[in-house]
Amino acid sequence: METTEEDGETELRQVLDDLSYPADKVRIVICAEVHDLGTDLRRRLHHLPHRRYTSPSEVLDALSSGTTRP
Repeated sequence: METTEEDGETELRQVLDDLSYPADKVRIVICAEVHDLGTDLRRRLHHLPHRRYTSPSEVLDALSSGTTRP
């Protein structure tokens, strides 16, 4: 069964919700890899700016705002 983009976003949200915050980019990426998130989501997380994030919403905002590098 193929995973849809919506399924991936839901899975990402669950992984982010399980982290304790603040969390830096490296910790977020490692957590995504441990949970075996899809390749596209992990690639997007690798392009997050290097900084500390205070909540899952802040990570999702950074992903959706285009602050990630292509």
